[in-house]
Amino acid sequence: MKVIRGILAAVVLLAVAAVVLVVALPGEKIAKLAADQVKAQTGRQLAFEGEVGISWFPVLGVRTEAVTFANAAWSEQGPMFQAESAVIGVDVMAAIGGDIRIKTVELVAPDVILEVAQDGRANWELDAGRGAASAEPTEPAAEAPTSGASSALSRITLERLVLSEARVRYVENGALVQDVAGLALELRWPQVTAPAQLSVTAAPFGEEIAVEATVADPLRLLQGGNTRVSLALDAAGGRAGFEGQFGLAPEASGRLEVEASDGAAFLAALGAGGIDGPLAASGDVTLTRERLFSLRGGSLEALGNAVTLQADVDLNGVRPKVAAQVATRRLQLASSAQPAEATSAGGGAETGGWSKDPIDASALNFVDGTISFAAEEMDLGGIVFGKTRATVEIENARAVATISEMAAFGGTVQGTFVANNRNGLSVRGDLTAAQIGLKPFLSATADIDRFTGSADARGTFLSSGNTLDALMNAMSGEGNLSVGRGTIDGIDLDRLLRGDVTGGTTVFDNMAASWTISEGVLSNQDLVMGLPRLAATGAGTVGLGLQTIDYLFTPQVRGQDGPALMVPVKIRGSWHNPSIVPDLEAAIKSGFQADLDAIEDSVKEAVEGELGLQAGEGQSTEDAIKDKLENEAKKGLLNLLGGN
Repeated sequence: MKVIRGILAAVVLLAVAAVVLVVALPGEKIAKLAADQVKAQTGRQLAFEGEVGISWFPVLGVRTEAVTFANAAWSEQGPMFQAESAVIGVDVMAAIGGDIRIKTVELVAPDVILEVAQDGRANWELDAGRGAASAEPTEPAAEAPTSGASSALSRITLERLVLSEARVRYVENGALVQDVAGLALELRWPQVTAPAQLSVTAAPFGEEIAVEATVADPLRLLQGGNTRVSLALDAAGGRAGFEGQFGLAPEASGRLEVEASDGAAFLAALGAGGIDGPLAASGDVTLTRERLFSLRGGSLEALGNAVTLQADVDLNGVRPKVAAQVATRRLQLASSAQPAEATSAGGGAETGGWSKDPIDASALNFVDGTISFAAEEMDLGGIVFGKTRATVEIENARAVATISEMAAFGGTVQGTFVANNRNGLSVRGDLTAAQIGLKPFLSATADIDRFTGSADARGTFLSSGNTLDALMNAMSGEGNLSVGRGTIDGIDLDRLLRGDVTGGTTVFDNMAASWTISEGVLSNQDLVMGLPRLAATGAGTVGLGLQTIDYLFTPQVRGQDGPALMVPVKIRGSWHNPSIVPDLEAAIKSGFQADLDAIEDSVKEAVEGELGLQAGEGQSTEDAIKDKLENEAKKGLLNLLGGN
């Protein structure tokens, strides 16, 4: 009992002594004591402005007005942090013994600057020049505790830190990189050798982000080493997590996972572009203090697609330099090159025209490097491609995509596509197609399914502009097309020109054409289609920008001494509703001029018999020919183009 009474008496005596000591020491004295200790341990000045008073509850300490903590000597950004007011609760007896055991720190409206110099020094390295711990990767702290007791920082203990209405700025090489305001933070670190718990909430882009982290060995982290970190980030519609090693250099190595039911909302909260629908991503990431980042075993699921990723990124220099490989079994994307829908006056594109919305090609300015792409199948808005292998090289806002292999419409496509955003957007292409199936190609691109055969084609184009409408109207280039033996289903041109429109199939031996493009207008003057008893030619223009057509298509019956009958057909107007009118004057003059001049009844009879004509009462043979040719040629051409 005497021992117990002695212990109790000692505890009471110590408590009384502590109270007397605090009362005896004015707030300014305690503040100076704390400032001197911080100066000795960190080499930085801790300054209190205005009145400094005693704080009795919930812990003994001081309550200050404005407080500042000095930045590194090499920094020109001002104090590392400053706050409007602070409450600092300290263990007074520990302070007298030379240690700083801070029970709590509460800062109101602190302004924190985190800065990295050009040579890699960081202003949060608080070692007063006495050397930092090795930054080489270490085992988790639970398995290999730090020997940081030898560091001066081991004599500083911060049990609880609270920031409210905080602003944090990240500065790199003298330039502001990130500025986050309205931040709230709470750090709990009850023992110097125990893990620390960190909670942060902020809304840098409008929607709140909440972060919870566990740091296995905070002391090692502050000494410049790395330690095990577990982090979880919650934002609108999703969650991200990291498990691995982390250091303030900065450096990290571990597993990153992201899962969001609403990808657009989640990424918007992080200040990134939206991806509609669910989003999932994972991979093993590494960031070295030399600013080299790598991703291994990466996967991304978004927009109904699943891709695998490997990447190495050098973060030094003006733009990150990337070397990446992207692969997928099937890629499905909506087409972005369709004509714009009608909009109300004053906004967007006109009815049936190309989109006049600005094209954002700023992504070309973000990175340099090489990206390899592989897909077994791609669906681009209903146009399906097979096995594809391509490489994209980006340098100073100019991207060159090289297609080494692409299976398309039963054939293959190769070539290059260039997008340059150095001084406004310009595009250039050089593509070659081999043995492309006409039926699947025309079905997918023009909703025409009557042609069969395999085509070889080559085309080049060049344009510039910041909207799709501008690009199409400024297009220039050239190309050619050749088709071997094929068919036209549902129409027999031979029987059509003889007055029979009962259908059938036209078998052609070959078809060829070439074209040039200037200021958005494609011009073709040499379309030729060869058939056993017929031939067809074509010439005219297609307005790629204005979406118009002015073309003359001329099928003709072959005779022994030349064409026996020619029926030119004019196709004019918009792509969406062209006018198809037989050129009857040209048809009559080309096929019957000499006979009509001679007014030979035998020729008229031959023509009537050939076309199966019966002139009506009061109707001349010429008028009957016109009516017959107009009706049958128009029916046949509409049938050829897939109309009714």
